[in-house]
Amino acid sequence: MKSCIRAALACALAVSPVFAQEAVPLKTLPFSPARQAGDLLFISGQIARTADGADVKESVAAETHQTMKNIGRILEEHGYAYDDLVSVTVWLSDIEDYHEMNKAYASYFKEQFPARACTGGAQIVFDFRVEIAAIAYKDTDDDGEHHNGDEE
Repeated sequence: MKSCIRAALACALAVSPVFAQEAVPLKTLPFSPARQAGDLLFISGQIARTADGADVKESVAAETHQTMKNIGRILEEHGYAYDDLVSVTVWLSDIEDYHEMNKAYASYFKEQFPARACTGGAQIVFDFRVEIAAIAYKDTDDDGEHHNGDEE
C-alpha cells in the first residue's frame, strides 16, 4: 500500500505546472479575476484569452491588446476606467518584446500612465507571452462624484 501511495505521489509531483493548470477548467482555478477593497480594485494577472475562451496569440501586440481589453472589461464591471489604474505589473516571456508591448499598452491611456513594473523571461501560463495585473483606485466622495486622487 505504501508503495502505491509513493508511486501516486511521484506521478503527481512529475506533472508540470502548466500541464496541471491546463487540466483544470479556467472557471475553477483558485483565484478571482478581481477583488474590491474599499476604493481599490485589485485585478488578477490577465492573459490574452477572450471571454468565449479563444486564445489570441498572433503577436505580442495582439496579446497585449486582448489582455488590456480583458482588464478594461473588469474595470467597467466594477465602475472603473483605464485612467483609474494606479499600478500595473507586466510579465513578458521575452524582454525583447518590451517595445511592441509598450506601443499597444500605451494606447489605452488618455490622461496619465499608472506606475508600472515590467519583467522579462517569465514563464507565463498556457504559453502566452504577456500577462498583466493591475490595481485601480477611485475616490467617491459624499456626492457620488468620481475622483482619481490627483485633484488638489
